[in-house]
Amino acid sequence: MCIKKCFIVLVLILGSKNFYAYSLYECKKIEKETFPYPVRFQKTPLRFSKLNVGILLQRYYYNTFHSKNLSAGASFLIGYHQELALDGITNKNFFSIGIEYLRQSFSFNSYYFTQDTFKLYNGQMGYVYNVSINECAIPILYKHNFSRENNDVQGIYFSVGYVYRILLESSLSVSYQGLEQDRKNIRPSFKIGVLNQYANSYVHFSLAFQKNNPQGKMKMYIELFGRYGFSPFLIKTSFTASNLYFGNYFVGVSVGIKWRR
Repeated sequence: MCIKKCFIVLVLILGSKNFYAYSLYECKKIEKETFPYPVRFQKTPLRFSKLNVGILLQRYYYNTFHSKNLSAGASFLIGYHQELALDGITNKNFFSIGIEYLRQSFSFNSYYFTQDTFKLYNGQMGYVYNVSINECAIPILYKHNFSRENNDVQGIYFSVGYVYRILLESSLSVSYQGLEQDRKNIRPSFKIGVLNQYANSYVHFSLAFQKNNPQGKMKMYIELFGRYGFSPFLIKTSFTASNLYFGNYFVGVSVGIKWRR
């Protein structure tokens, strides 16, 4: 009886070892067939961070009765974003939220009124205004990748969404025939504000190429994107025309890095 029990225990031990060896073989076989690179079986990351910088090509529409000869200047942005994978292991769909600093500049001709001057709009807009606008943007985006980020070496994705923008303290200078007449800090406001007079929105669309590293944490990408502002903003001081507004939209190119948390 004792010999029989020992024999049964021995069979169970050998069977479990064979089953473990077979399971390990099958896992390696699946890994080799499914993934082009060796993969550690680990928890798929769901959260990522992104850092990017971009240059922008701005376009404006404005009140031509109170300004003319508008010329866009340098414009750029710097951003930090958090991405959350929506579909677990496939890593194709993401929700993203971030914060960006955006700076734009432009110049135009308009009127300049001193305190003791009657505001006569006679078309003589000989004063040159140079404006630099600072703003903070909060993009809330949906992103879809056409390939698996955690498996493919490279891929293409697009993103769409809403961007909440807040105008910050900015600067303005006025010159006449090359001589500076005035310089001051201003804070533009929107014609139609969202929550307050200094905030409104963009709509966003982008298309990008991303270089992945299936075995590492870091990814790199280059993105072509466009945004359209819903409301024009107003520039108003004691010496400007009464209805000096500017709306903007732009396309841009940004480069960035992305890493898993």
